Amino acid sequence: MKVCILNVLHEPFDKRVFQKVGRSLAGAGHEVVSICPCTGAAPEPAAGVRFIAIPSALSKKQRLRSVARLIRLGRKEAADVYLVPEPESWVAALIIKALRGGKVVFDMHEHVPTEFAKFFPGAMQSFMTWLTRRFMRLFARCTDCIILTRQSFEGEWAGLRVPRVVVINTNHLQPPCGAVPEELRNEFADKPVIIHQGQFGEARGSYQLLEALKILVKEIPDLRCIVLGDYVSGSEAAYRDAVRDAGLDHCIRFLGAVPYDAVPAYIAVAKVGLILFQPGLLNHTLAMPHKLFDYMREGRPVVAPDFAVEVAHIMNESDCGILVDVSNPNAIAQAVLKLLRDPAEAARLGENGRRMIEQKYNWQEEEKRLLAAFASLEPR
Repeated sequence: MKVCILNVLHEPFDKRVFQKVGRSLAGAGHEVVSICPCTGAAPEPAAGVRFIAIPSALSKKQRLRSVARLIRLGRKEAADVYLVPEPESWVAALIIKALRGGKVVFDMHEHVPTEFAKFFPGAMQSFMTWLTRRFMRLFARCTDCIILTRQSFEGEWAGLRVPRVVVINTNHLQPPCGAVPEELRNEFADKPVIIHQGQFGEARGSYQLLEALKILVKEIPDLRCIVLGDYVSGSEAAYRDAVRDAGLDHCIRFLGAVPYDAVPAYIAVAKVGLILFQPGLLNHTLAMPHKLFDYMREGRPVVAPDFAVEVAHIMNESDCGILVDVSNPNAIAQAVLKLLRDPAEAARLGENGRRMIEQKYNWQEEEKRLLAAFASLEPR
């Protein structure tokens, strides 16, 4: 089949859309084209996926324009299946289906109703959450399959007959990183290192981490913290000022986003992996972050939120880290201290996480469900 992926926000080499879903579909013999926002020209085809560029959407108005572009370009591709990871691209796919046919698959990454409602004033958010749910259930009736990245999303579709499958955001099964670049080894050699991998910011515990580090460096002066990802919520400049004012600019290394294949090396130099989603957002309560599986694959123990139901389930099942109240900097600090001061226990937890990746939580297993779902869409 020909599969056209429509993206308003997801860039060409997105962790899930390209690295997992797109590559798996192409590897199974499907023709895959991804229409996606790019800076400049579209990349050359990669891993069997062809790219078509549209301008990046940085405002609400631009996002609406992107929908129009997706309709025009997607219709021209005349695909058998349109795969969409966002509500806007879902609208575009349904319009294409009405105009020329084809099937539509919605890949639900986030808790869309509450995430979409955040674009509106606080007084309107409850209503917009309700309204978005109504529209999504209406759209679902015209959709051929819904892929859920976590089981906790199933309740949004209760009572609907649209086929659904859970394909979670695990990683490809591969050996732990054994080749750390020399510059990383030199910078972090013989230092206790912790890491926060993925998007960062106030909603993801940046200030709680800062306060925890103030406690930690009193106990472990040569501690280093790698922040590997873009600062996306709150002011990065204000945060860097706060780090400097605390005298911790030597301690925190802001490295920004790095290529997908480079991530394991940074985790490999660390002793502990952090997940610091703050409470108050349903999307955080139901979170299923890539970073959890990144840490587990490299055999690193995890410190994570005790309120995040999916994360807590996997960590309790795997016995791979410590669940804490991540709104409490002291709780974060004490969990990190425990793991750094007890390397045998840290190693045990890390080995447990790695074992569960090998046995259950890997993309090779999830891929089977993805490909079966697409096989069910092929003409009989």
